[in-house]
Order: sequence, then C-alpha cells, then structure tokens
Amino acid sequence: MHDYTLRIADSDKAIALLNYLKTLDFVEITKTNDWWDDLSKENKENIQLGLHDFELGNTHSDEDVRKSIHNRILDSKVE
Repeated sequence: MHDYTLRIADSDKAIALLNYLKTLDFVEITKTNDWWDDLSKENKENIQLGLHDFELGNTHSDEDVRKSIHNRILDSKVE
C-alpha cells in the first residue's frame, strides 16, 4: 500500500470530489493540518522575524556562535 498526499482548497467542487472518493472502497481519506496552522501567533511572528533577519544578512556562522558560547562559559568561571 502507498500513501499519496493531495492538497485540495475548500470549495464546493472539492467537497463533491471528496464525497465521491469516499464511496470507493480502496480510498481512505484523512484530513490533516499544515504544521504552520498549529503554531501560535507568537511563534509565527518569531519565525517571520527570523526570516527577515536572514534576508537582511543578519546571521552568525556556526563557528562564531560556538566561540561566543565558549567565551561566555570561560568568563562565568572567572567570577
């Protein structure tokens, strides 16, 4: 058995098609949500801000982040 994904926008024609497909014994229909729809408003806004930063080039390399964390750990041991 194989699973296939079919995205259908809500409309009268889509509902009619889904109702027809439900009559076929070899078709199983399950409704799923896009992961984006399940995110909170705050999470969506934070993702949008991150994408905006990325587009502006406001990013840090992995190496820079690792060095920064390493230095913070070393600085915290001194106190």
